[in-house]
Amino acid sequence: MILYIRFFQILFVLPSLIFSMVIDWLRIAYHKFSEFPIAYTSLLYLFITMAFCHYPIFDHWVTGFIMMSLPLAIIFGLGGSSYLLYKNQKMVATIGFIWVLLAFPIIKRLVGINQNTEQITSLNTLKVLSFNGECFAENNEGNNKWAVLKSDIACFQEYSPNQNVEIQFKNKIEKLTEFDECRSVGLALFSQYPIVNQYSKIWDKAYGPKINGFICADIAYGNDTVRVVNAHLWSMGVRINQSIDALKNGEFKQFAFEIVDTFQKMKEGFEYRNDQLKEIESYVSGSKYPVIICGDFNETPFGYAYGKLSLSFKNAFEEVGKGLGFTLNRQPYCVRIDQQFFSSEWQVQSCYTMSDINMSDHFPVMAEYVLKKPNKSTNNILASIL
Repeated sequence: MILYIRFFQILFVLPSLIFSMVIDWLRIAYHKFSEFPIAYTSLLYLFITMAFCHYPIFDHWVTGFIMMSLPLAIIFGLGGSSYLLYKNQKMVATIGFIWVLLAFPIIKRLVGINQNTEQITSLNTLKVLSFNGECFAENNEGNNKWAVLKSDIACFQEYSPNQNVEIQFKNKIEKLTEFDECRSVGLALFSQYPIVNQYSKIWDKAYGPKINGFICADIAYGNDTVRVVNAHLWSMGVRINQSIDALKNGEFKQFAFEIVDTFQKMKEGFEYRNDQLKEIESYVSGSKYPVIICGDFNETPFGYAYGKLSLSFKNAFEEVGKGLGFTLNRQPYCVRIDQQFFSSEWQVQSCYTMSDINMSDHFPVMAEYVLKKPNKSTNNILASIL
């Protein structure tokens, strides 16, 4: 009986003890924060940014800006940790350095280190191209390089009908809208293999050309069926060179206008791309077929779209690419916004940016895949989109 009484006494006292300990910790934390506010803020900023990049559960536009600023957060975190170490705050400084180290798996999204050691020897490789062609017709510089773009499956964004491309493939899907009086522009998916099912959509846009959308195709690949998605997420129309030119010319009012306009377009971009990605995910999440997702995501590897897809799919360049693989052929040059993702049924053999192809304001991305365990029982004819 006495044991029961003591147990209930402890049970009633324990919450107050825990509450008291939490209050003491908060008091100590507040005291330390007041003593080193900038350093502690930088570490908090790094922790929040890392958390969103590792697991982007919030799709608000603010989250997009926070995730995109990860490189800056790492610099601030290193600075704050170093300062705290200098001030003999060893425990918190150590935690800060650990957080910086934990950010490197995310930084790997930016740099292809090619650490993949598992190789599958097979002649049945699937060569996949993704390319924002910027209509092609506006630039004839690379007409002698069309053969380099030949692949098994090709996904084009901002595509205008082009015979140099189409004669290389047996099957095609086009989803085009009228761009001007002379031509139509949109999405195209070409395949050397039969297309057994398809769905495509161009998203409505209140202003500017309606060229953003996606094509989802089920393709009969040997004894299997594979699902390939060609996506072109919301284009913000941000042109950094206009801000730079205004600053160079001393037009500070125009420079301020360009900065505000850029911020507003980026905000809209985060909001629209989040909704668009959800629609695409409805066609690939839980797919019974191996999946490859290609396209122009109009976001850096630290963006919400990249982070969300990384929860279920691997990025081809991140797995086997080398270097930085920048895909934009204009200012700002130092970004990779064209991606290829794949499901676990695939083994990616190679992925690289074709930076010598200058016929567009984007560079093509080429990758080669092998199915790990082909499912020979798949009935290609009855393949249907989930």
